[in-house]
Amino acid sequence: MTLNYQLESSHVADYQLYSLSDVSFTLRGPQPPLRGNSPVLSFLGAAQTFGAFVKYPYPNLLGDMCSARVLNFGRGGAGPGFYLEQQAVLDYVNRTDCCVVQVMSARSSVNNAFMESVGGLTSVRIKQGRLKGETLLGHIAYKELEKELDTSSFIRLIHETQEHYVEQNIQLSRQISCPKILLYVGTNVPIKPGLKSKVAPGRFLVGAHPHMVTEEMLEQLAPHFDAVVYAHDDKGARNRLLNRFTGDFVSLSRPSGLTVTSHSAYISPYLHVSAAQALYDPVMQALSRRVDRSRGQPLK
Repeated sequence: MTLNYQLESSHVADYQLYSLSDVSFTLRGPQPPLRGNSPVLSFLGAAQTFGAFVKYPYPNLLGDMCSARVLNFGRGGAGPGFYLEQQAVLDYVNRTDCCVVQVMSARSSVNNAFMESVGGLTSVRIKQGRLKGETLLGHIAYKELEKELDTSSFIRLIHETQEHYVEQNIQLSRQISCPKILLYVGTNVPIKPGLKSKVAPGRFLVGAHPHMVTEEMLEQLAPHFDAVVYAHDDKGARNRLLNRFTGDFVSLSRPSGLTVTSHSAYISPYLHVSAAQALYDPVMQALSRRVDRSRGQPLK
Protein backbone atom coordinates (compact mmCIF):
# COMPACT_ATOMS: atom_id res chain seq x y z
CA MET A 1 0.00 0.00 0.00
CA THR A 2 2.87 2.40 0.69
CA LEU A 3 4.00 2.06 -2.92
CA ASN A 4 0.45 2.83 -4.04
CA TYR A 5 0.62 6.18 -2.25
CA GLN A 6 3.88 6.94 -4.05
CA LEU A 7 2.35 6.09 -7.43
CA GLU A 8 -0.86 8.07 -6.96
CA SER A 9 0.30 11.09 -4.97
CA SER A 10 4.07 11.68 -5.18
CA HIS A 11 3.17 15.05 -6.73
CA VAL A 12 1.34 15.90 -3.48
CA ALA A 13 3.95 14.70 -0.96
CA ASP A 14 7.50 13.37 -1.17
CA TYR A 15 7.29 10.14 0.82
CA GLN A 16 11.04 9.42 0.54
CA LEU A 17 10.29 5.69 0.58
CA TYR A 18 13.02 3.27 1.59
CA SER A 19 13.37 -0.40 2.44
CA LEU A 20 14.85 -2.39 5.29
CA SER A 21 16.04 -5.76 4.05
CA ASP A 22 14.12 -7.80 6.62
CA VAL A 23 10.86 -5.78 6.57
CA SER A 24 8.23 -6.85 4.02
CA PHE A 25 6.94 -3.38 3.07
CA THR A 26 8.45 -0.01 2.19
CA LEU A 27 8.71 2.68 4.85
CA ARG A 28 8.03 6.40 4.92
CA GLY A 29 11.25 8.37 5.02
CA PRO A 30 13.55 10.00 5.46
CA GLN A 31 15.58 6.94 6.41
CA PRO A 32 17.33 7.49 9.75
CA PRO A 33 20.90 6.41 10.49
CA LEU A 34 20.77 3.02 12.17
CA ARG A 35 23.74 3.93 14.37
CA GLY A 36 23.95 6.97 16.61
CA ASN A 37 23.59 8.09 20.21
CA SER A 38 20.32 10.00 19.75
CA PRO A 39 16.94 8.60 20.88
CA VAL A 40 14.85 6.56 18.45
CA LEU A 41 11.05 6.66 18.23
CA SER A 42 9.05 3.98 16.44
CA PHE A 43 5.49 4.20 15.14
CA LEU A 44 2.91 1.54 14.28
CA GLY A 45 -0.32 2.46 12.54
CA ALA A 46 -2.30 2.81 9.34
CA ALA A 47 -2.32 5.46 6.59
CA GLN A 48 -2.68 8.25 9.16
CA THR A 49 0.65 7.28 10.73
CA PHE A 50 2.29 6.80 7.33
CA GLY A 51 1.15 10.32 6.50
CA ALA A 52 -0.80 9.83 3.29
CA PHE A 53 -1.09 13.08 1.28
CA VAL A 54 0.90 15.20 3.79
CA LYS A 55 4.44 16.57 3.67
CA TYR A 56 5.08 16.39 7.42
CA PRO A 57 3.40 13.45 9.21
CA TYR A 58 3.18 13.52 12.99
CA PRO A 59 6.00 10.95 13.48
CA ASN A 60 8.46 13.23 11.64
CA LEU A 61 7.21 16.33 13.43
CA LEU A 62 7.53 14.63 16.81
CA GLY A 63 11.00 13.35 15.98
CA ASP A 64 12.15 16.90 15.27
CA MET A 65 10.49 18.18 18.46
CA CYS A 66 12.22 15.51 20.57
CA SER A 67 15.61 15.55 18.78
CA ALA A 68 15.06 11.89 17.95
CA ARG A 69 15.41 9.59 14.99
CA VAL A 70 12.18 8.12 13.60
CA LEU A 71 11.24 4.68 12.34
CA ASN A 72 7.78 5.08 10.81
CA PHE A 73 6.29 1.62 10.24
CA GLY A 74 2.89 3.04 9.24
CA ARG A 75 1.18 0.93 6.59
CA GLY A 76 -2.08 1.77 4.83
CA GLY A 77 -4.93 -0.51 5.87
CA ALA A 78 -3.04 -2.04 8.79
CA GLY A 79 -4.73 -3.32 11.91
CA PRO A 80 -3.09 -4.65 15.08
CA GLY A 81 -3.15 -8.18 13.66
CA PHE A 82 -0.92 -7.08 10.80
CA TYR A 83 1.88 -6.13 13.18
CA LEU A 84 1.48 -9.33 15.18
CA GLU A 85 2.66 -11.08 12.01
CA GLN A 86 5.62 -8.72 11.45
CA GLN A 87 8.33 -10.08 13.73
CA ALA A 88 11.07 -8.12 11.97
CA VAL A 89 9.18 -4.89 12.65
CA LEU A 90 8.71 -5.80 16.32
CA ASP A 91 12.42 -6.58 16.61
CA TYR A 92 13.21 -3.05 15.41
CA VAL A 93 10.55 -1.54 17.68
CA ASN A 94 12.00 -3.24 20.75
CA ARG A 95 15.38 -1.64 20.06
CA THR A 96 13.85 1.85 20.09
CA ASP A 97 13.33 4.11 23.09
CA CYS A 98 9.57 4.58 22.74
CA CYS A 99 6.84 3.23 20.46
CA VAL A 100 3.63 5.06 19.52
CA VAL A 101 0.81 2.73 18.51
CA GLN A 102 -2.07 4.31 16.60
CA VAL A 103 -5.62 3.24 17.40
CA MET A 104 -6.32 1.52 14.09
CA SER A 105 -9.67 0.60 12.57
CA ALA A 106 -11.51 -2.34 14.11
CA ARG A 107 -12.49 -3.18 10.53
CA SER A 108 -8.91 -4.27 9.89
CA SER A 109 -7.47 -7.53 11.24
CA VAL A 110 -10.99 -8.98 11.38
CA ASN A 111 -11.63 -12.53 12.55
CA ASN A 112 -15.21 -13.47 13.39
CA ALA A 113 -17.83 -16.07 12.54
CA PHE A 114 -18.43 -14.66 9.06
CA MET A 115 -15.07 -13.34 7.84
CA GLU A 116 -11.33 -13.27 8.39
CA SER A 117 -8.81 -10.67 7.30
CA VAL A 118 -6.23 -11.36 4.63
CA GLY A 119 -2.80 -10.55 6.06
CA GLY A 120 -4.14 -8.37 8.87
CA LEU A 121 -5.21 -5.65 6.43
CA THR A 122 -8.48 -4.28 5.03
CA SER A 123 -9.45 -7.15 2.73
CA VAL A 124 -11.47 -10.01 4.21
CA ARG A 125 -12.38 -13.52 3.13
CA ILE A 126 -16.03 -14.47 3.66
CA LYS A 127 -16.40 -17.73 5.62
CA GLN A 128 -20.14 -18.44 5.30
CA GLY A 129 -23.36 -17.27 3.67
CA ARG A 130 -24.09 -16.43 0.03
CA LEU A 131 -20.67 -14.77 -0.42
CA LYS A 132 -18.67 -17.65 1.07
CA GLY A 133 -15.16 -17.85 -0.39
CA GLU A 134 -15.14 -14.32 -1.81
CA THR A 135 -12.52 -11.73 -0.85
CA LEU A 136 -13.83 -8.19 -0.39
CA LEU A 137 -12.75 -4.93 1.18
CA GLY A 138 -13.88 -4.87 4.80
CA HIS A 139 -16.41 -2.05 4.53
CA ILE A 140 -18.04 -3.69 1.50
CA ALA A 141 -18.18 -7.06 3.26
CA TYR A 142 -19.92 -5.55 6.28
CA LYS A 143 -22.45 -3.74 4.11
CA GLU A 144 -23.27 -6.99 2.32
CA LEU A 145 -23.61 -8.88 5.59
CA GLU A 146 -25.86 -6.17 7.00
CA LYS A 147 -28.26 -6.93 4.12
CA GLU A 148 -28.03 -10.68 4.74
CA LEU A 149 -28.36 -10.81 8.55
CA ASP A 150 -31.13 -9.73 10.88
CA THR A 151 -30.35 -6.75 13.11
CA SER A 152 -29.58 -8.72 16.28
CA SER A 153 -27.22 -11.08 14.43
CA PHE A 154 -25.46 -8.16 12.78
CA ILE A 155 -25.00 -6.39 16.11
CA ARG A 156 -23.53 -9.58 17.58
CA LEU A 157 -21.12 -9.66 14.65
CA ILE A 158 -20.01 -6.10 15.44
CA HIS A 159 -19.50 -6.98 19.12
CA GLU A 160 -17.47 -10.06 18.18
CA THR A 161 -15.31 -7.92 15.90
CA GLN A 162 -14.75 -5.34 18.64
CA GLU A 163 -13.82 -7.99 21.21
CA HIS A 164 -11.30 -9.54 18.82
CA TYR A 165 -9.85 -6.10 18.09
CA VAL A 166 -9.29 -5.38 21.78
CA GLU A 167 -7.60 -8.75 22.28
CA GLN A 168 -5.31 -8.17 19.30
CA ASN A 169 -4.23 -4.80 20.67
CA ILE A 170 -3.51 -6.35 24.05
CA GLN A 171 -1.43 -9.06 22.36
CA LEU A 172 0.44 -6.39 20.41
CA SER A 173 1.17 -4.39 23.56
CA ARG A 174 2.67 -7.50 25.15
CA GLN A 175 5.05 -7.88 22.22
CA ILE A 176 6.44 -4.37 22.73
CA SER A 177 9.06 -4.21 25.48
CA CYS A 178 9.98 -0.51 25.22
CA PRO A 179 7.75 2.28 26.62
CA LYS A 180 4.58 2.38 24.52
CA ILE A 181 1.94 5.05 23.99
CA LEU A 182 -1.50 4.49 22.47
CA LEU A 183 -2.61 7.32 20.19
CA TYR A 184 -6.22 7.98 19.21
CA VAL A 185 -6.14 10.36 16.24
CA GLY A 186 -9.10 11.21 14.03
CA THR A 187 -11.68 13.80 13.09
CA ASN A 188 -14.24 12.40 15.55
CA VAL A 189 -14.19 11.51 19.23
CA PRO A 190 -14.46 7.80 20.14
CA ILE A 191 -17.98 6.34 20.02
CA LYS A 192 -19.74 7.10 23.29
CA PRO A 193 -21.76 4.62 25.40
CA GLY A 194 -25.42 4.36 24.44
CA LEU A 195 -24.96 5.80 20.96
CA LYS A 196 -25.37 2.43 19.27
CA SER A 197 -29.04 2.19 20.18
CA LYS A 198 -29.80 5.51 18.48
CA VAL A 199 -28.48 4.85 14.97
CA ALA A 200 -28.37 1.99 12.51
CA PRO A 201 -25.55 -0.51 13.14
CA GLY A 202 -24.08 0.06 9.69
CA ARG A 203 -23.27 3.66 10.60
CA PHE A 204 -20.34 2.40 12.70
CA LEU A 205 -18.69 0.67 9.75
CA VAL A 206 -18.19 3.60 7.42
CA GLY A 207 -17.17 7.22 7.77
CA ALA A 208 -14.33 8.57 9.85
CA HIS A 209 -11.42 6.41 10.95
CA PRO A 210 -10.98 4.57 13.34
CA HIS A 211 -14.12 2.55 12.68
CA MET A 212 -16.13 0.83 15.47
CA VAL A 213 -13.81 2.02 18.26
CA THR A 214 -15.66 3.02 21.43
CA GLU A 215 -14.67 4.79 24.65
CA GLU A 216 -15.15 1.52 26.50
CA MET A 217 -12.71 -0.29 24.20
CA LEU A 218 -10.05 2.36 24.82
CA GLU A 219 -10.61 2.08 28.57
CA GLN A 220 -9.95 -1.66 28.27
CA LEU A 221 -6.69 -0.99 26.42
CA ALA A 222 -5.38 1.81 28.65
CA PRO A 223 -3.84 -0.45 31.37
CA HIS A 224 -1.70 -2.14 28.72
CA PHE A 225 0.08 1.06 27.64
CA ASP A 226 2.21 3.60 29.49
CA ALA A 227 -0.06 6.41 28.32
CA VAL A 228 -3.08 7.06 26.10
CA VAL A 229 -3.11 10.25 24.04
CA TYR A 230 -6.06 11.78 22.19
CA ALA A 231 -5.95 14.14 19.21
CA HIS A 232 -9.23 14.73 17.39
CA ASP A 233 -10.35 17.65 15.27
CA ASP A 234 -11.79 18.24 11.80
CA LYS A 235 -9.88 21.49 11.23
CA GLY A 236 -8.26 21.49 7.84
CA ALA A 237 -9.99 18.30 6.71
CA ARG A 238 -11.71 20.07 3.82
CA ASN A 239 -8.61 21.90 2.65
CA ARG A 240 -7.68 20.97 -0.90
CA LEU A 241 -4.72 18.83 -1.91
CA LEU A 242 -1.96 20.75 -3.67
CA ASN A 243 0.46 19.76 -6.40
CA ARG A 244 3.82 20.45 -4.77
CA PHE A 245 5.43 21.22 -8.15
CA THR A 246 2.83 23.55 -9.72
CA GLY A 247 0.91 24.92 -6.73
CA ASP A 248 -2.39 23.89 -8.33
CA PHE A 249 -5.25 22.12 -6.57
CA VAL A 250 -5.36 18.46 -7.58
CA SER A 251 -7.80 15.55 -7.58
CA LEU A 252 -6.73 11.93 -7.17
CA SER A 253 -8.68 9.13 -8.84
CA ARG A 254 -8.44 5.90 -6.86
CA PRO A 255 -8.94 2.34 -8.23
CA SER A 256 -12.14 2.04 -6.18
CA GLY A 257 -13.66 4.84 -8.24
CA LEU A 258 -13.39 7.37 -5.40
CA THR A 259 -12.03 10.82 -6.26
CA VAL A 260 -10.00 12.48 -3.49
CA THR A 261 -9.75 16.26 -3.48
CA SER A 262 -9.07 17.14 0.17
CA HIS A 263 -7.46 15.93 3.39
CA SER A 264 -10.78 14.45 4.55
CA ALA A 265 -9.65 11.09 3.13
CA TYR A 266 -7.26 10.67 6.10
CA ILE A 267 -6.21 13.36 8.58
CA SER A 268 -5.24 16.94 7.87
CA PRO A 269 -1.82 18.57 8.28
CA TYR A 270 -3.39 20.53 11.16
CA LEU A 271 -4.27 17.30 12.97
CA HIS A 272 -0.77 15.90 12.37
CA VAL A 273 0.60 18.94 14.21
CA SER A 274 -1.97 18.50 17.01
CA ALA A 275 -1.04 14.82 17.38
CA ALA A 276 2.67 15.63 17.62
CA GLN A 277 1.98 18.29 20.25
CA ALA A 278 -0.24 15.94 22.28
CA LEU A 279 2.43 13.23 22.19
CA TYR A 280 5.32 15.48 23.15
CA ASP A 281 5.09 15.35 26.96
CA PRO A 282 4.51 11.58 27.39
CA VAL A 283 7.20 10.79 24.83
CA MET A 284 9.72 13.10 26.50
CA GLN A 285 8.88 11.46 29.82
CA ALA A 286 9.63 8.06 28.26
CA LEU A 287 12.89 9.36 26.80
CA SER A 288 13.98 10.62 30.21
CA ARG A 289 14.24 6.95 31.20
CA ARG A 290 15.97 5.82 28.01
CA VAL A 291 18.92 3.46 27.83
CA ASP A 292 22.21 5.26 27.19
CA ARG A 293 23.23 5.02 23.52
CA SER A 294 26.46 6.96 23.99
CA ARG A 295 28.37 4.16 22.30
CA GLY A 296 26.12 4.22 19.26
CA GLN A 297 24.31 0.93 19.88
CA PRO A 298 22.96 -0.07 16.45
CA LEU A 299 19.26 -0.54 15.79
CA LYS A 300 19.93 -3.44 13.47
